[in-house]
Amino acid sequence: FRSGCKLAILDETGTLHHDTTIYPHPPQNNINEASANLQYLISHHNIQAIAVGNGTAGKETIKFIKNIKFDHAVDVYFVNENGASIYSASDIAREEFPDKDITVRGAVSIGRRLMDPLAELVKIDAKSIGVGQYQHDVDQNLLKEKLNETVTDCVHAVGININTASQHILTHLSGLGPVLAKNIINYRSENGAYNNIKALLKVPRMGKKSYEQAAGFLRVVDGKNPLDNTGVHPERYSIIESMVKNNKCDISTFINNKDLRKSIDLNQYINQDCGRPTLLDIMKELDKPGLDPRGAAKPIQFSDHINSISDLNTGMILPGIVNNVTKFGAFVDIGIKESGLVHISEITTRFIKDPAEILSVNQDVTVKVLNVDIDKKRVSLSIKQV
Repeated sequence: FRSGCKLAILDETGTLHHDTTIYPHPPQNNINEASANLQYLISHHNIQAIAVGNGTAGKETIKFIKNIKFDHAVDVYFVNENGASIYSASDIAREEFPDKDITVRGAVSIGRRLMDPLAELVKIDAKSIGVGQYQHDVDQNLLKEKLNETVTDCVHAVGININTASQHILTHLSGLGPVLAKNIINYRSENGAYNNIKALLKVPRMGKKSYEQAAGFLRVVDGKNPLDNTGVHPERYSIIESMVKNNKCDISTFINNKDLRKSIDLNQYINQDCGRPTLLDIMKELDKPGLDPRGAAKPIQFSDHINSISDLNTGMILPGIVNNVTKFGAFVDIGIKESGLVHISEITTRFIKDPAEILSVNQDVTVKVLNVDIDKKRVSLSIKQV
């Protein structure tokens, strides 16, 4: 509260353009000045969304923002800031922002988490995000090795938006090392956003082999070719173009029309270089264009009158979001600093062995407050009693 809210203005590639601090909360209470500053920045930079960290004064800041009238619609999101402080003090953050305070680096990280969560989270040692209740009891070298393998698997499975990717996430990609990753970022900074995958070949030191290995895992959103926003490798584009030509439609229609794709006889397109399994993989990738099959993020609506643990009473029904799942239950963010625990016995009326059978991280839930221990800062919740 005392040190104010750090603001970071990011463009669509995650580049920092401006940072400042406002003081809308006690003890300063400069509400009018903070509101005017925020209104000007939102208008001047044509801001589309605001990301607010869910740490200290996060709830109060969202309340403050929602009372301001902007000159255009702006979505406000509550972003989990686990590990943001670890990133702020890391070598990666110092390399990215050598002249910025750690609090500004933290604000940039929170904004980027809303834009492209995976690209930002890979910068943090996975252990720092809280990966399980027994993470300190196992062999730490083996844990690090397995977590790194999982991160690499995730990066390849999800794909990377080349126009928001950080140098760090690009180094996880097949065919790319630190030098090529840096060259890709530098080329983007000098020439603007990539509008097609083939522009990668203009990057210094990008050989055909590296391009061949990496291109299938990179995405260009809203580029010249809609296929660049799919998991189909560029060397297979000619097959899809043949299908499009034979069906007398354009590529966008082909990608968006599932029934049309189902009606195609794949046997017509089998040749020496491309068998039926490859064609089935291509069709599978066209079913889920982009990076994330879950659709757009929803602004979370916490209860406006609950700002701290002292505002809670037994029996309250509140909206929340699951932020951790363990073997004994799940922790739910209800818009205060402390997460509440839903014990496994309070998740559902039927028997389950593992909360993960029903709940997953970032799932929206409605909970009932069972017990509040202000001294120990513990909150017990129930889902099944709602």
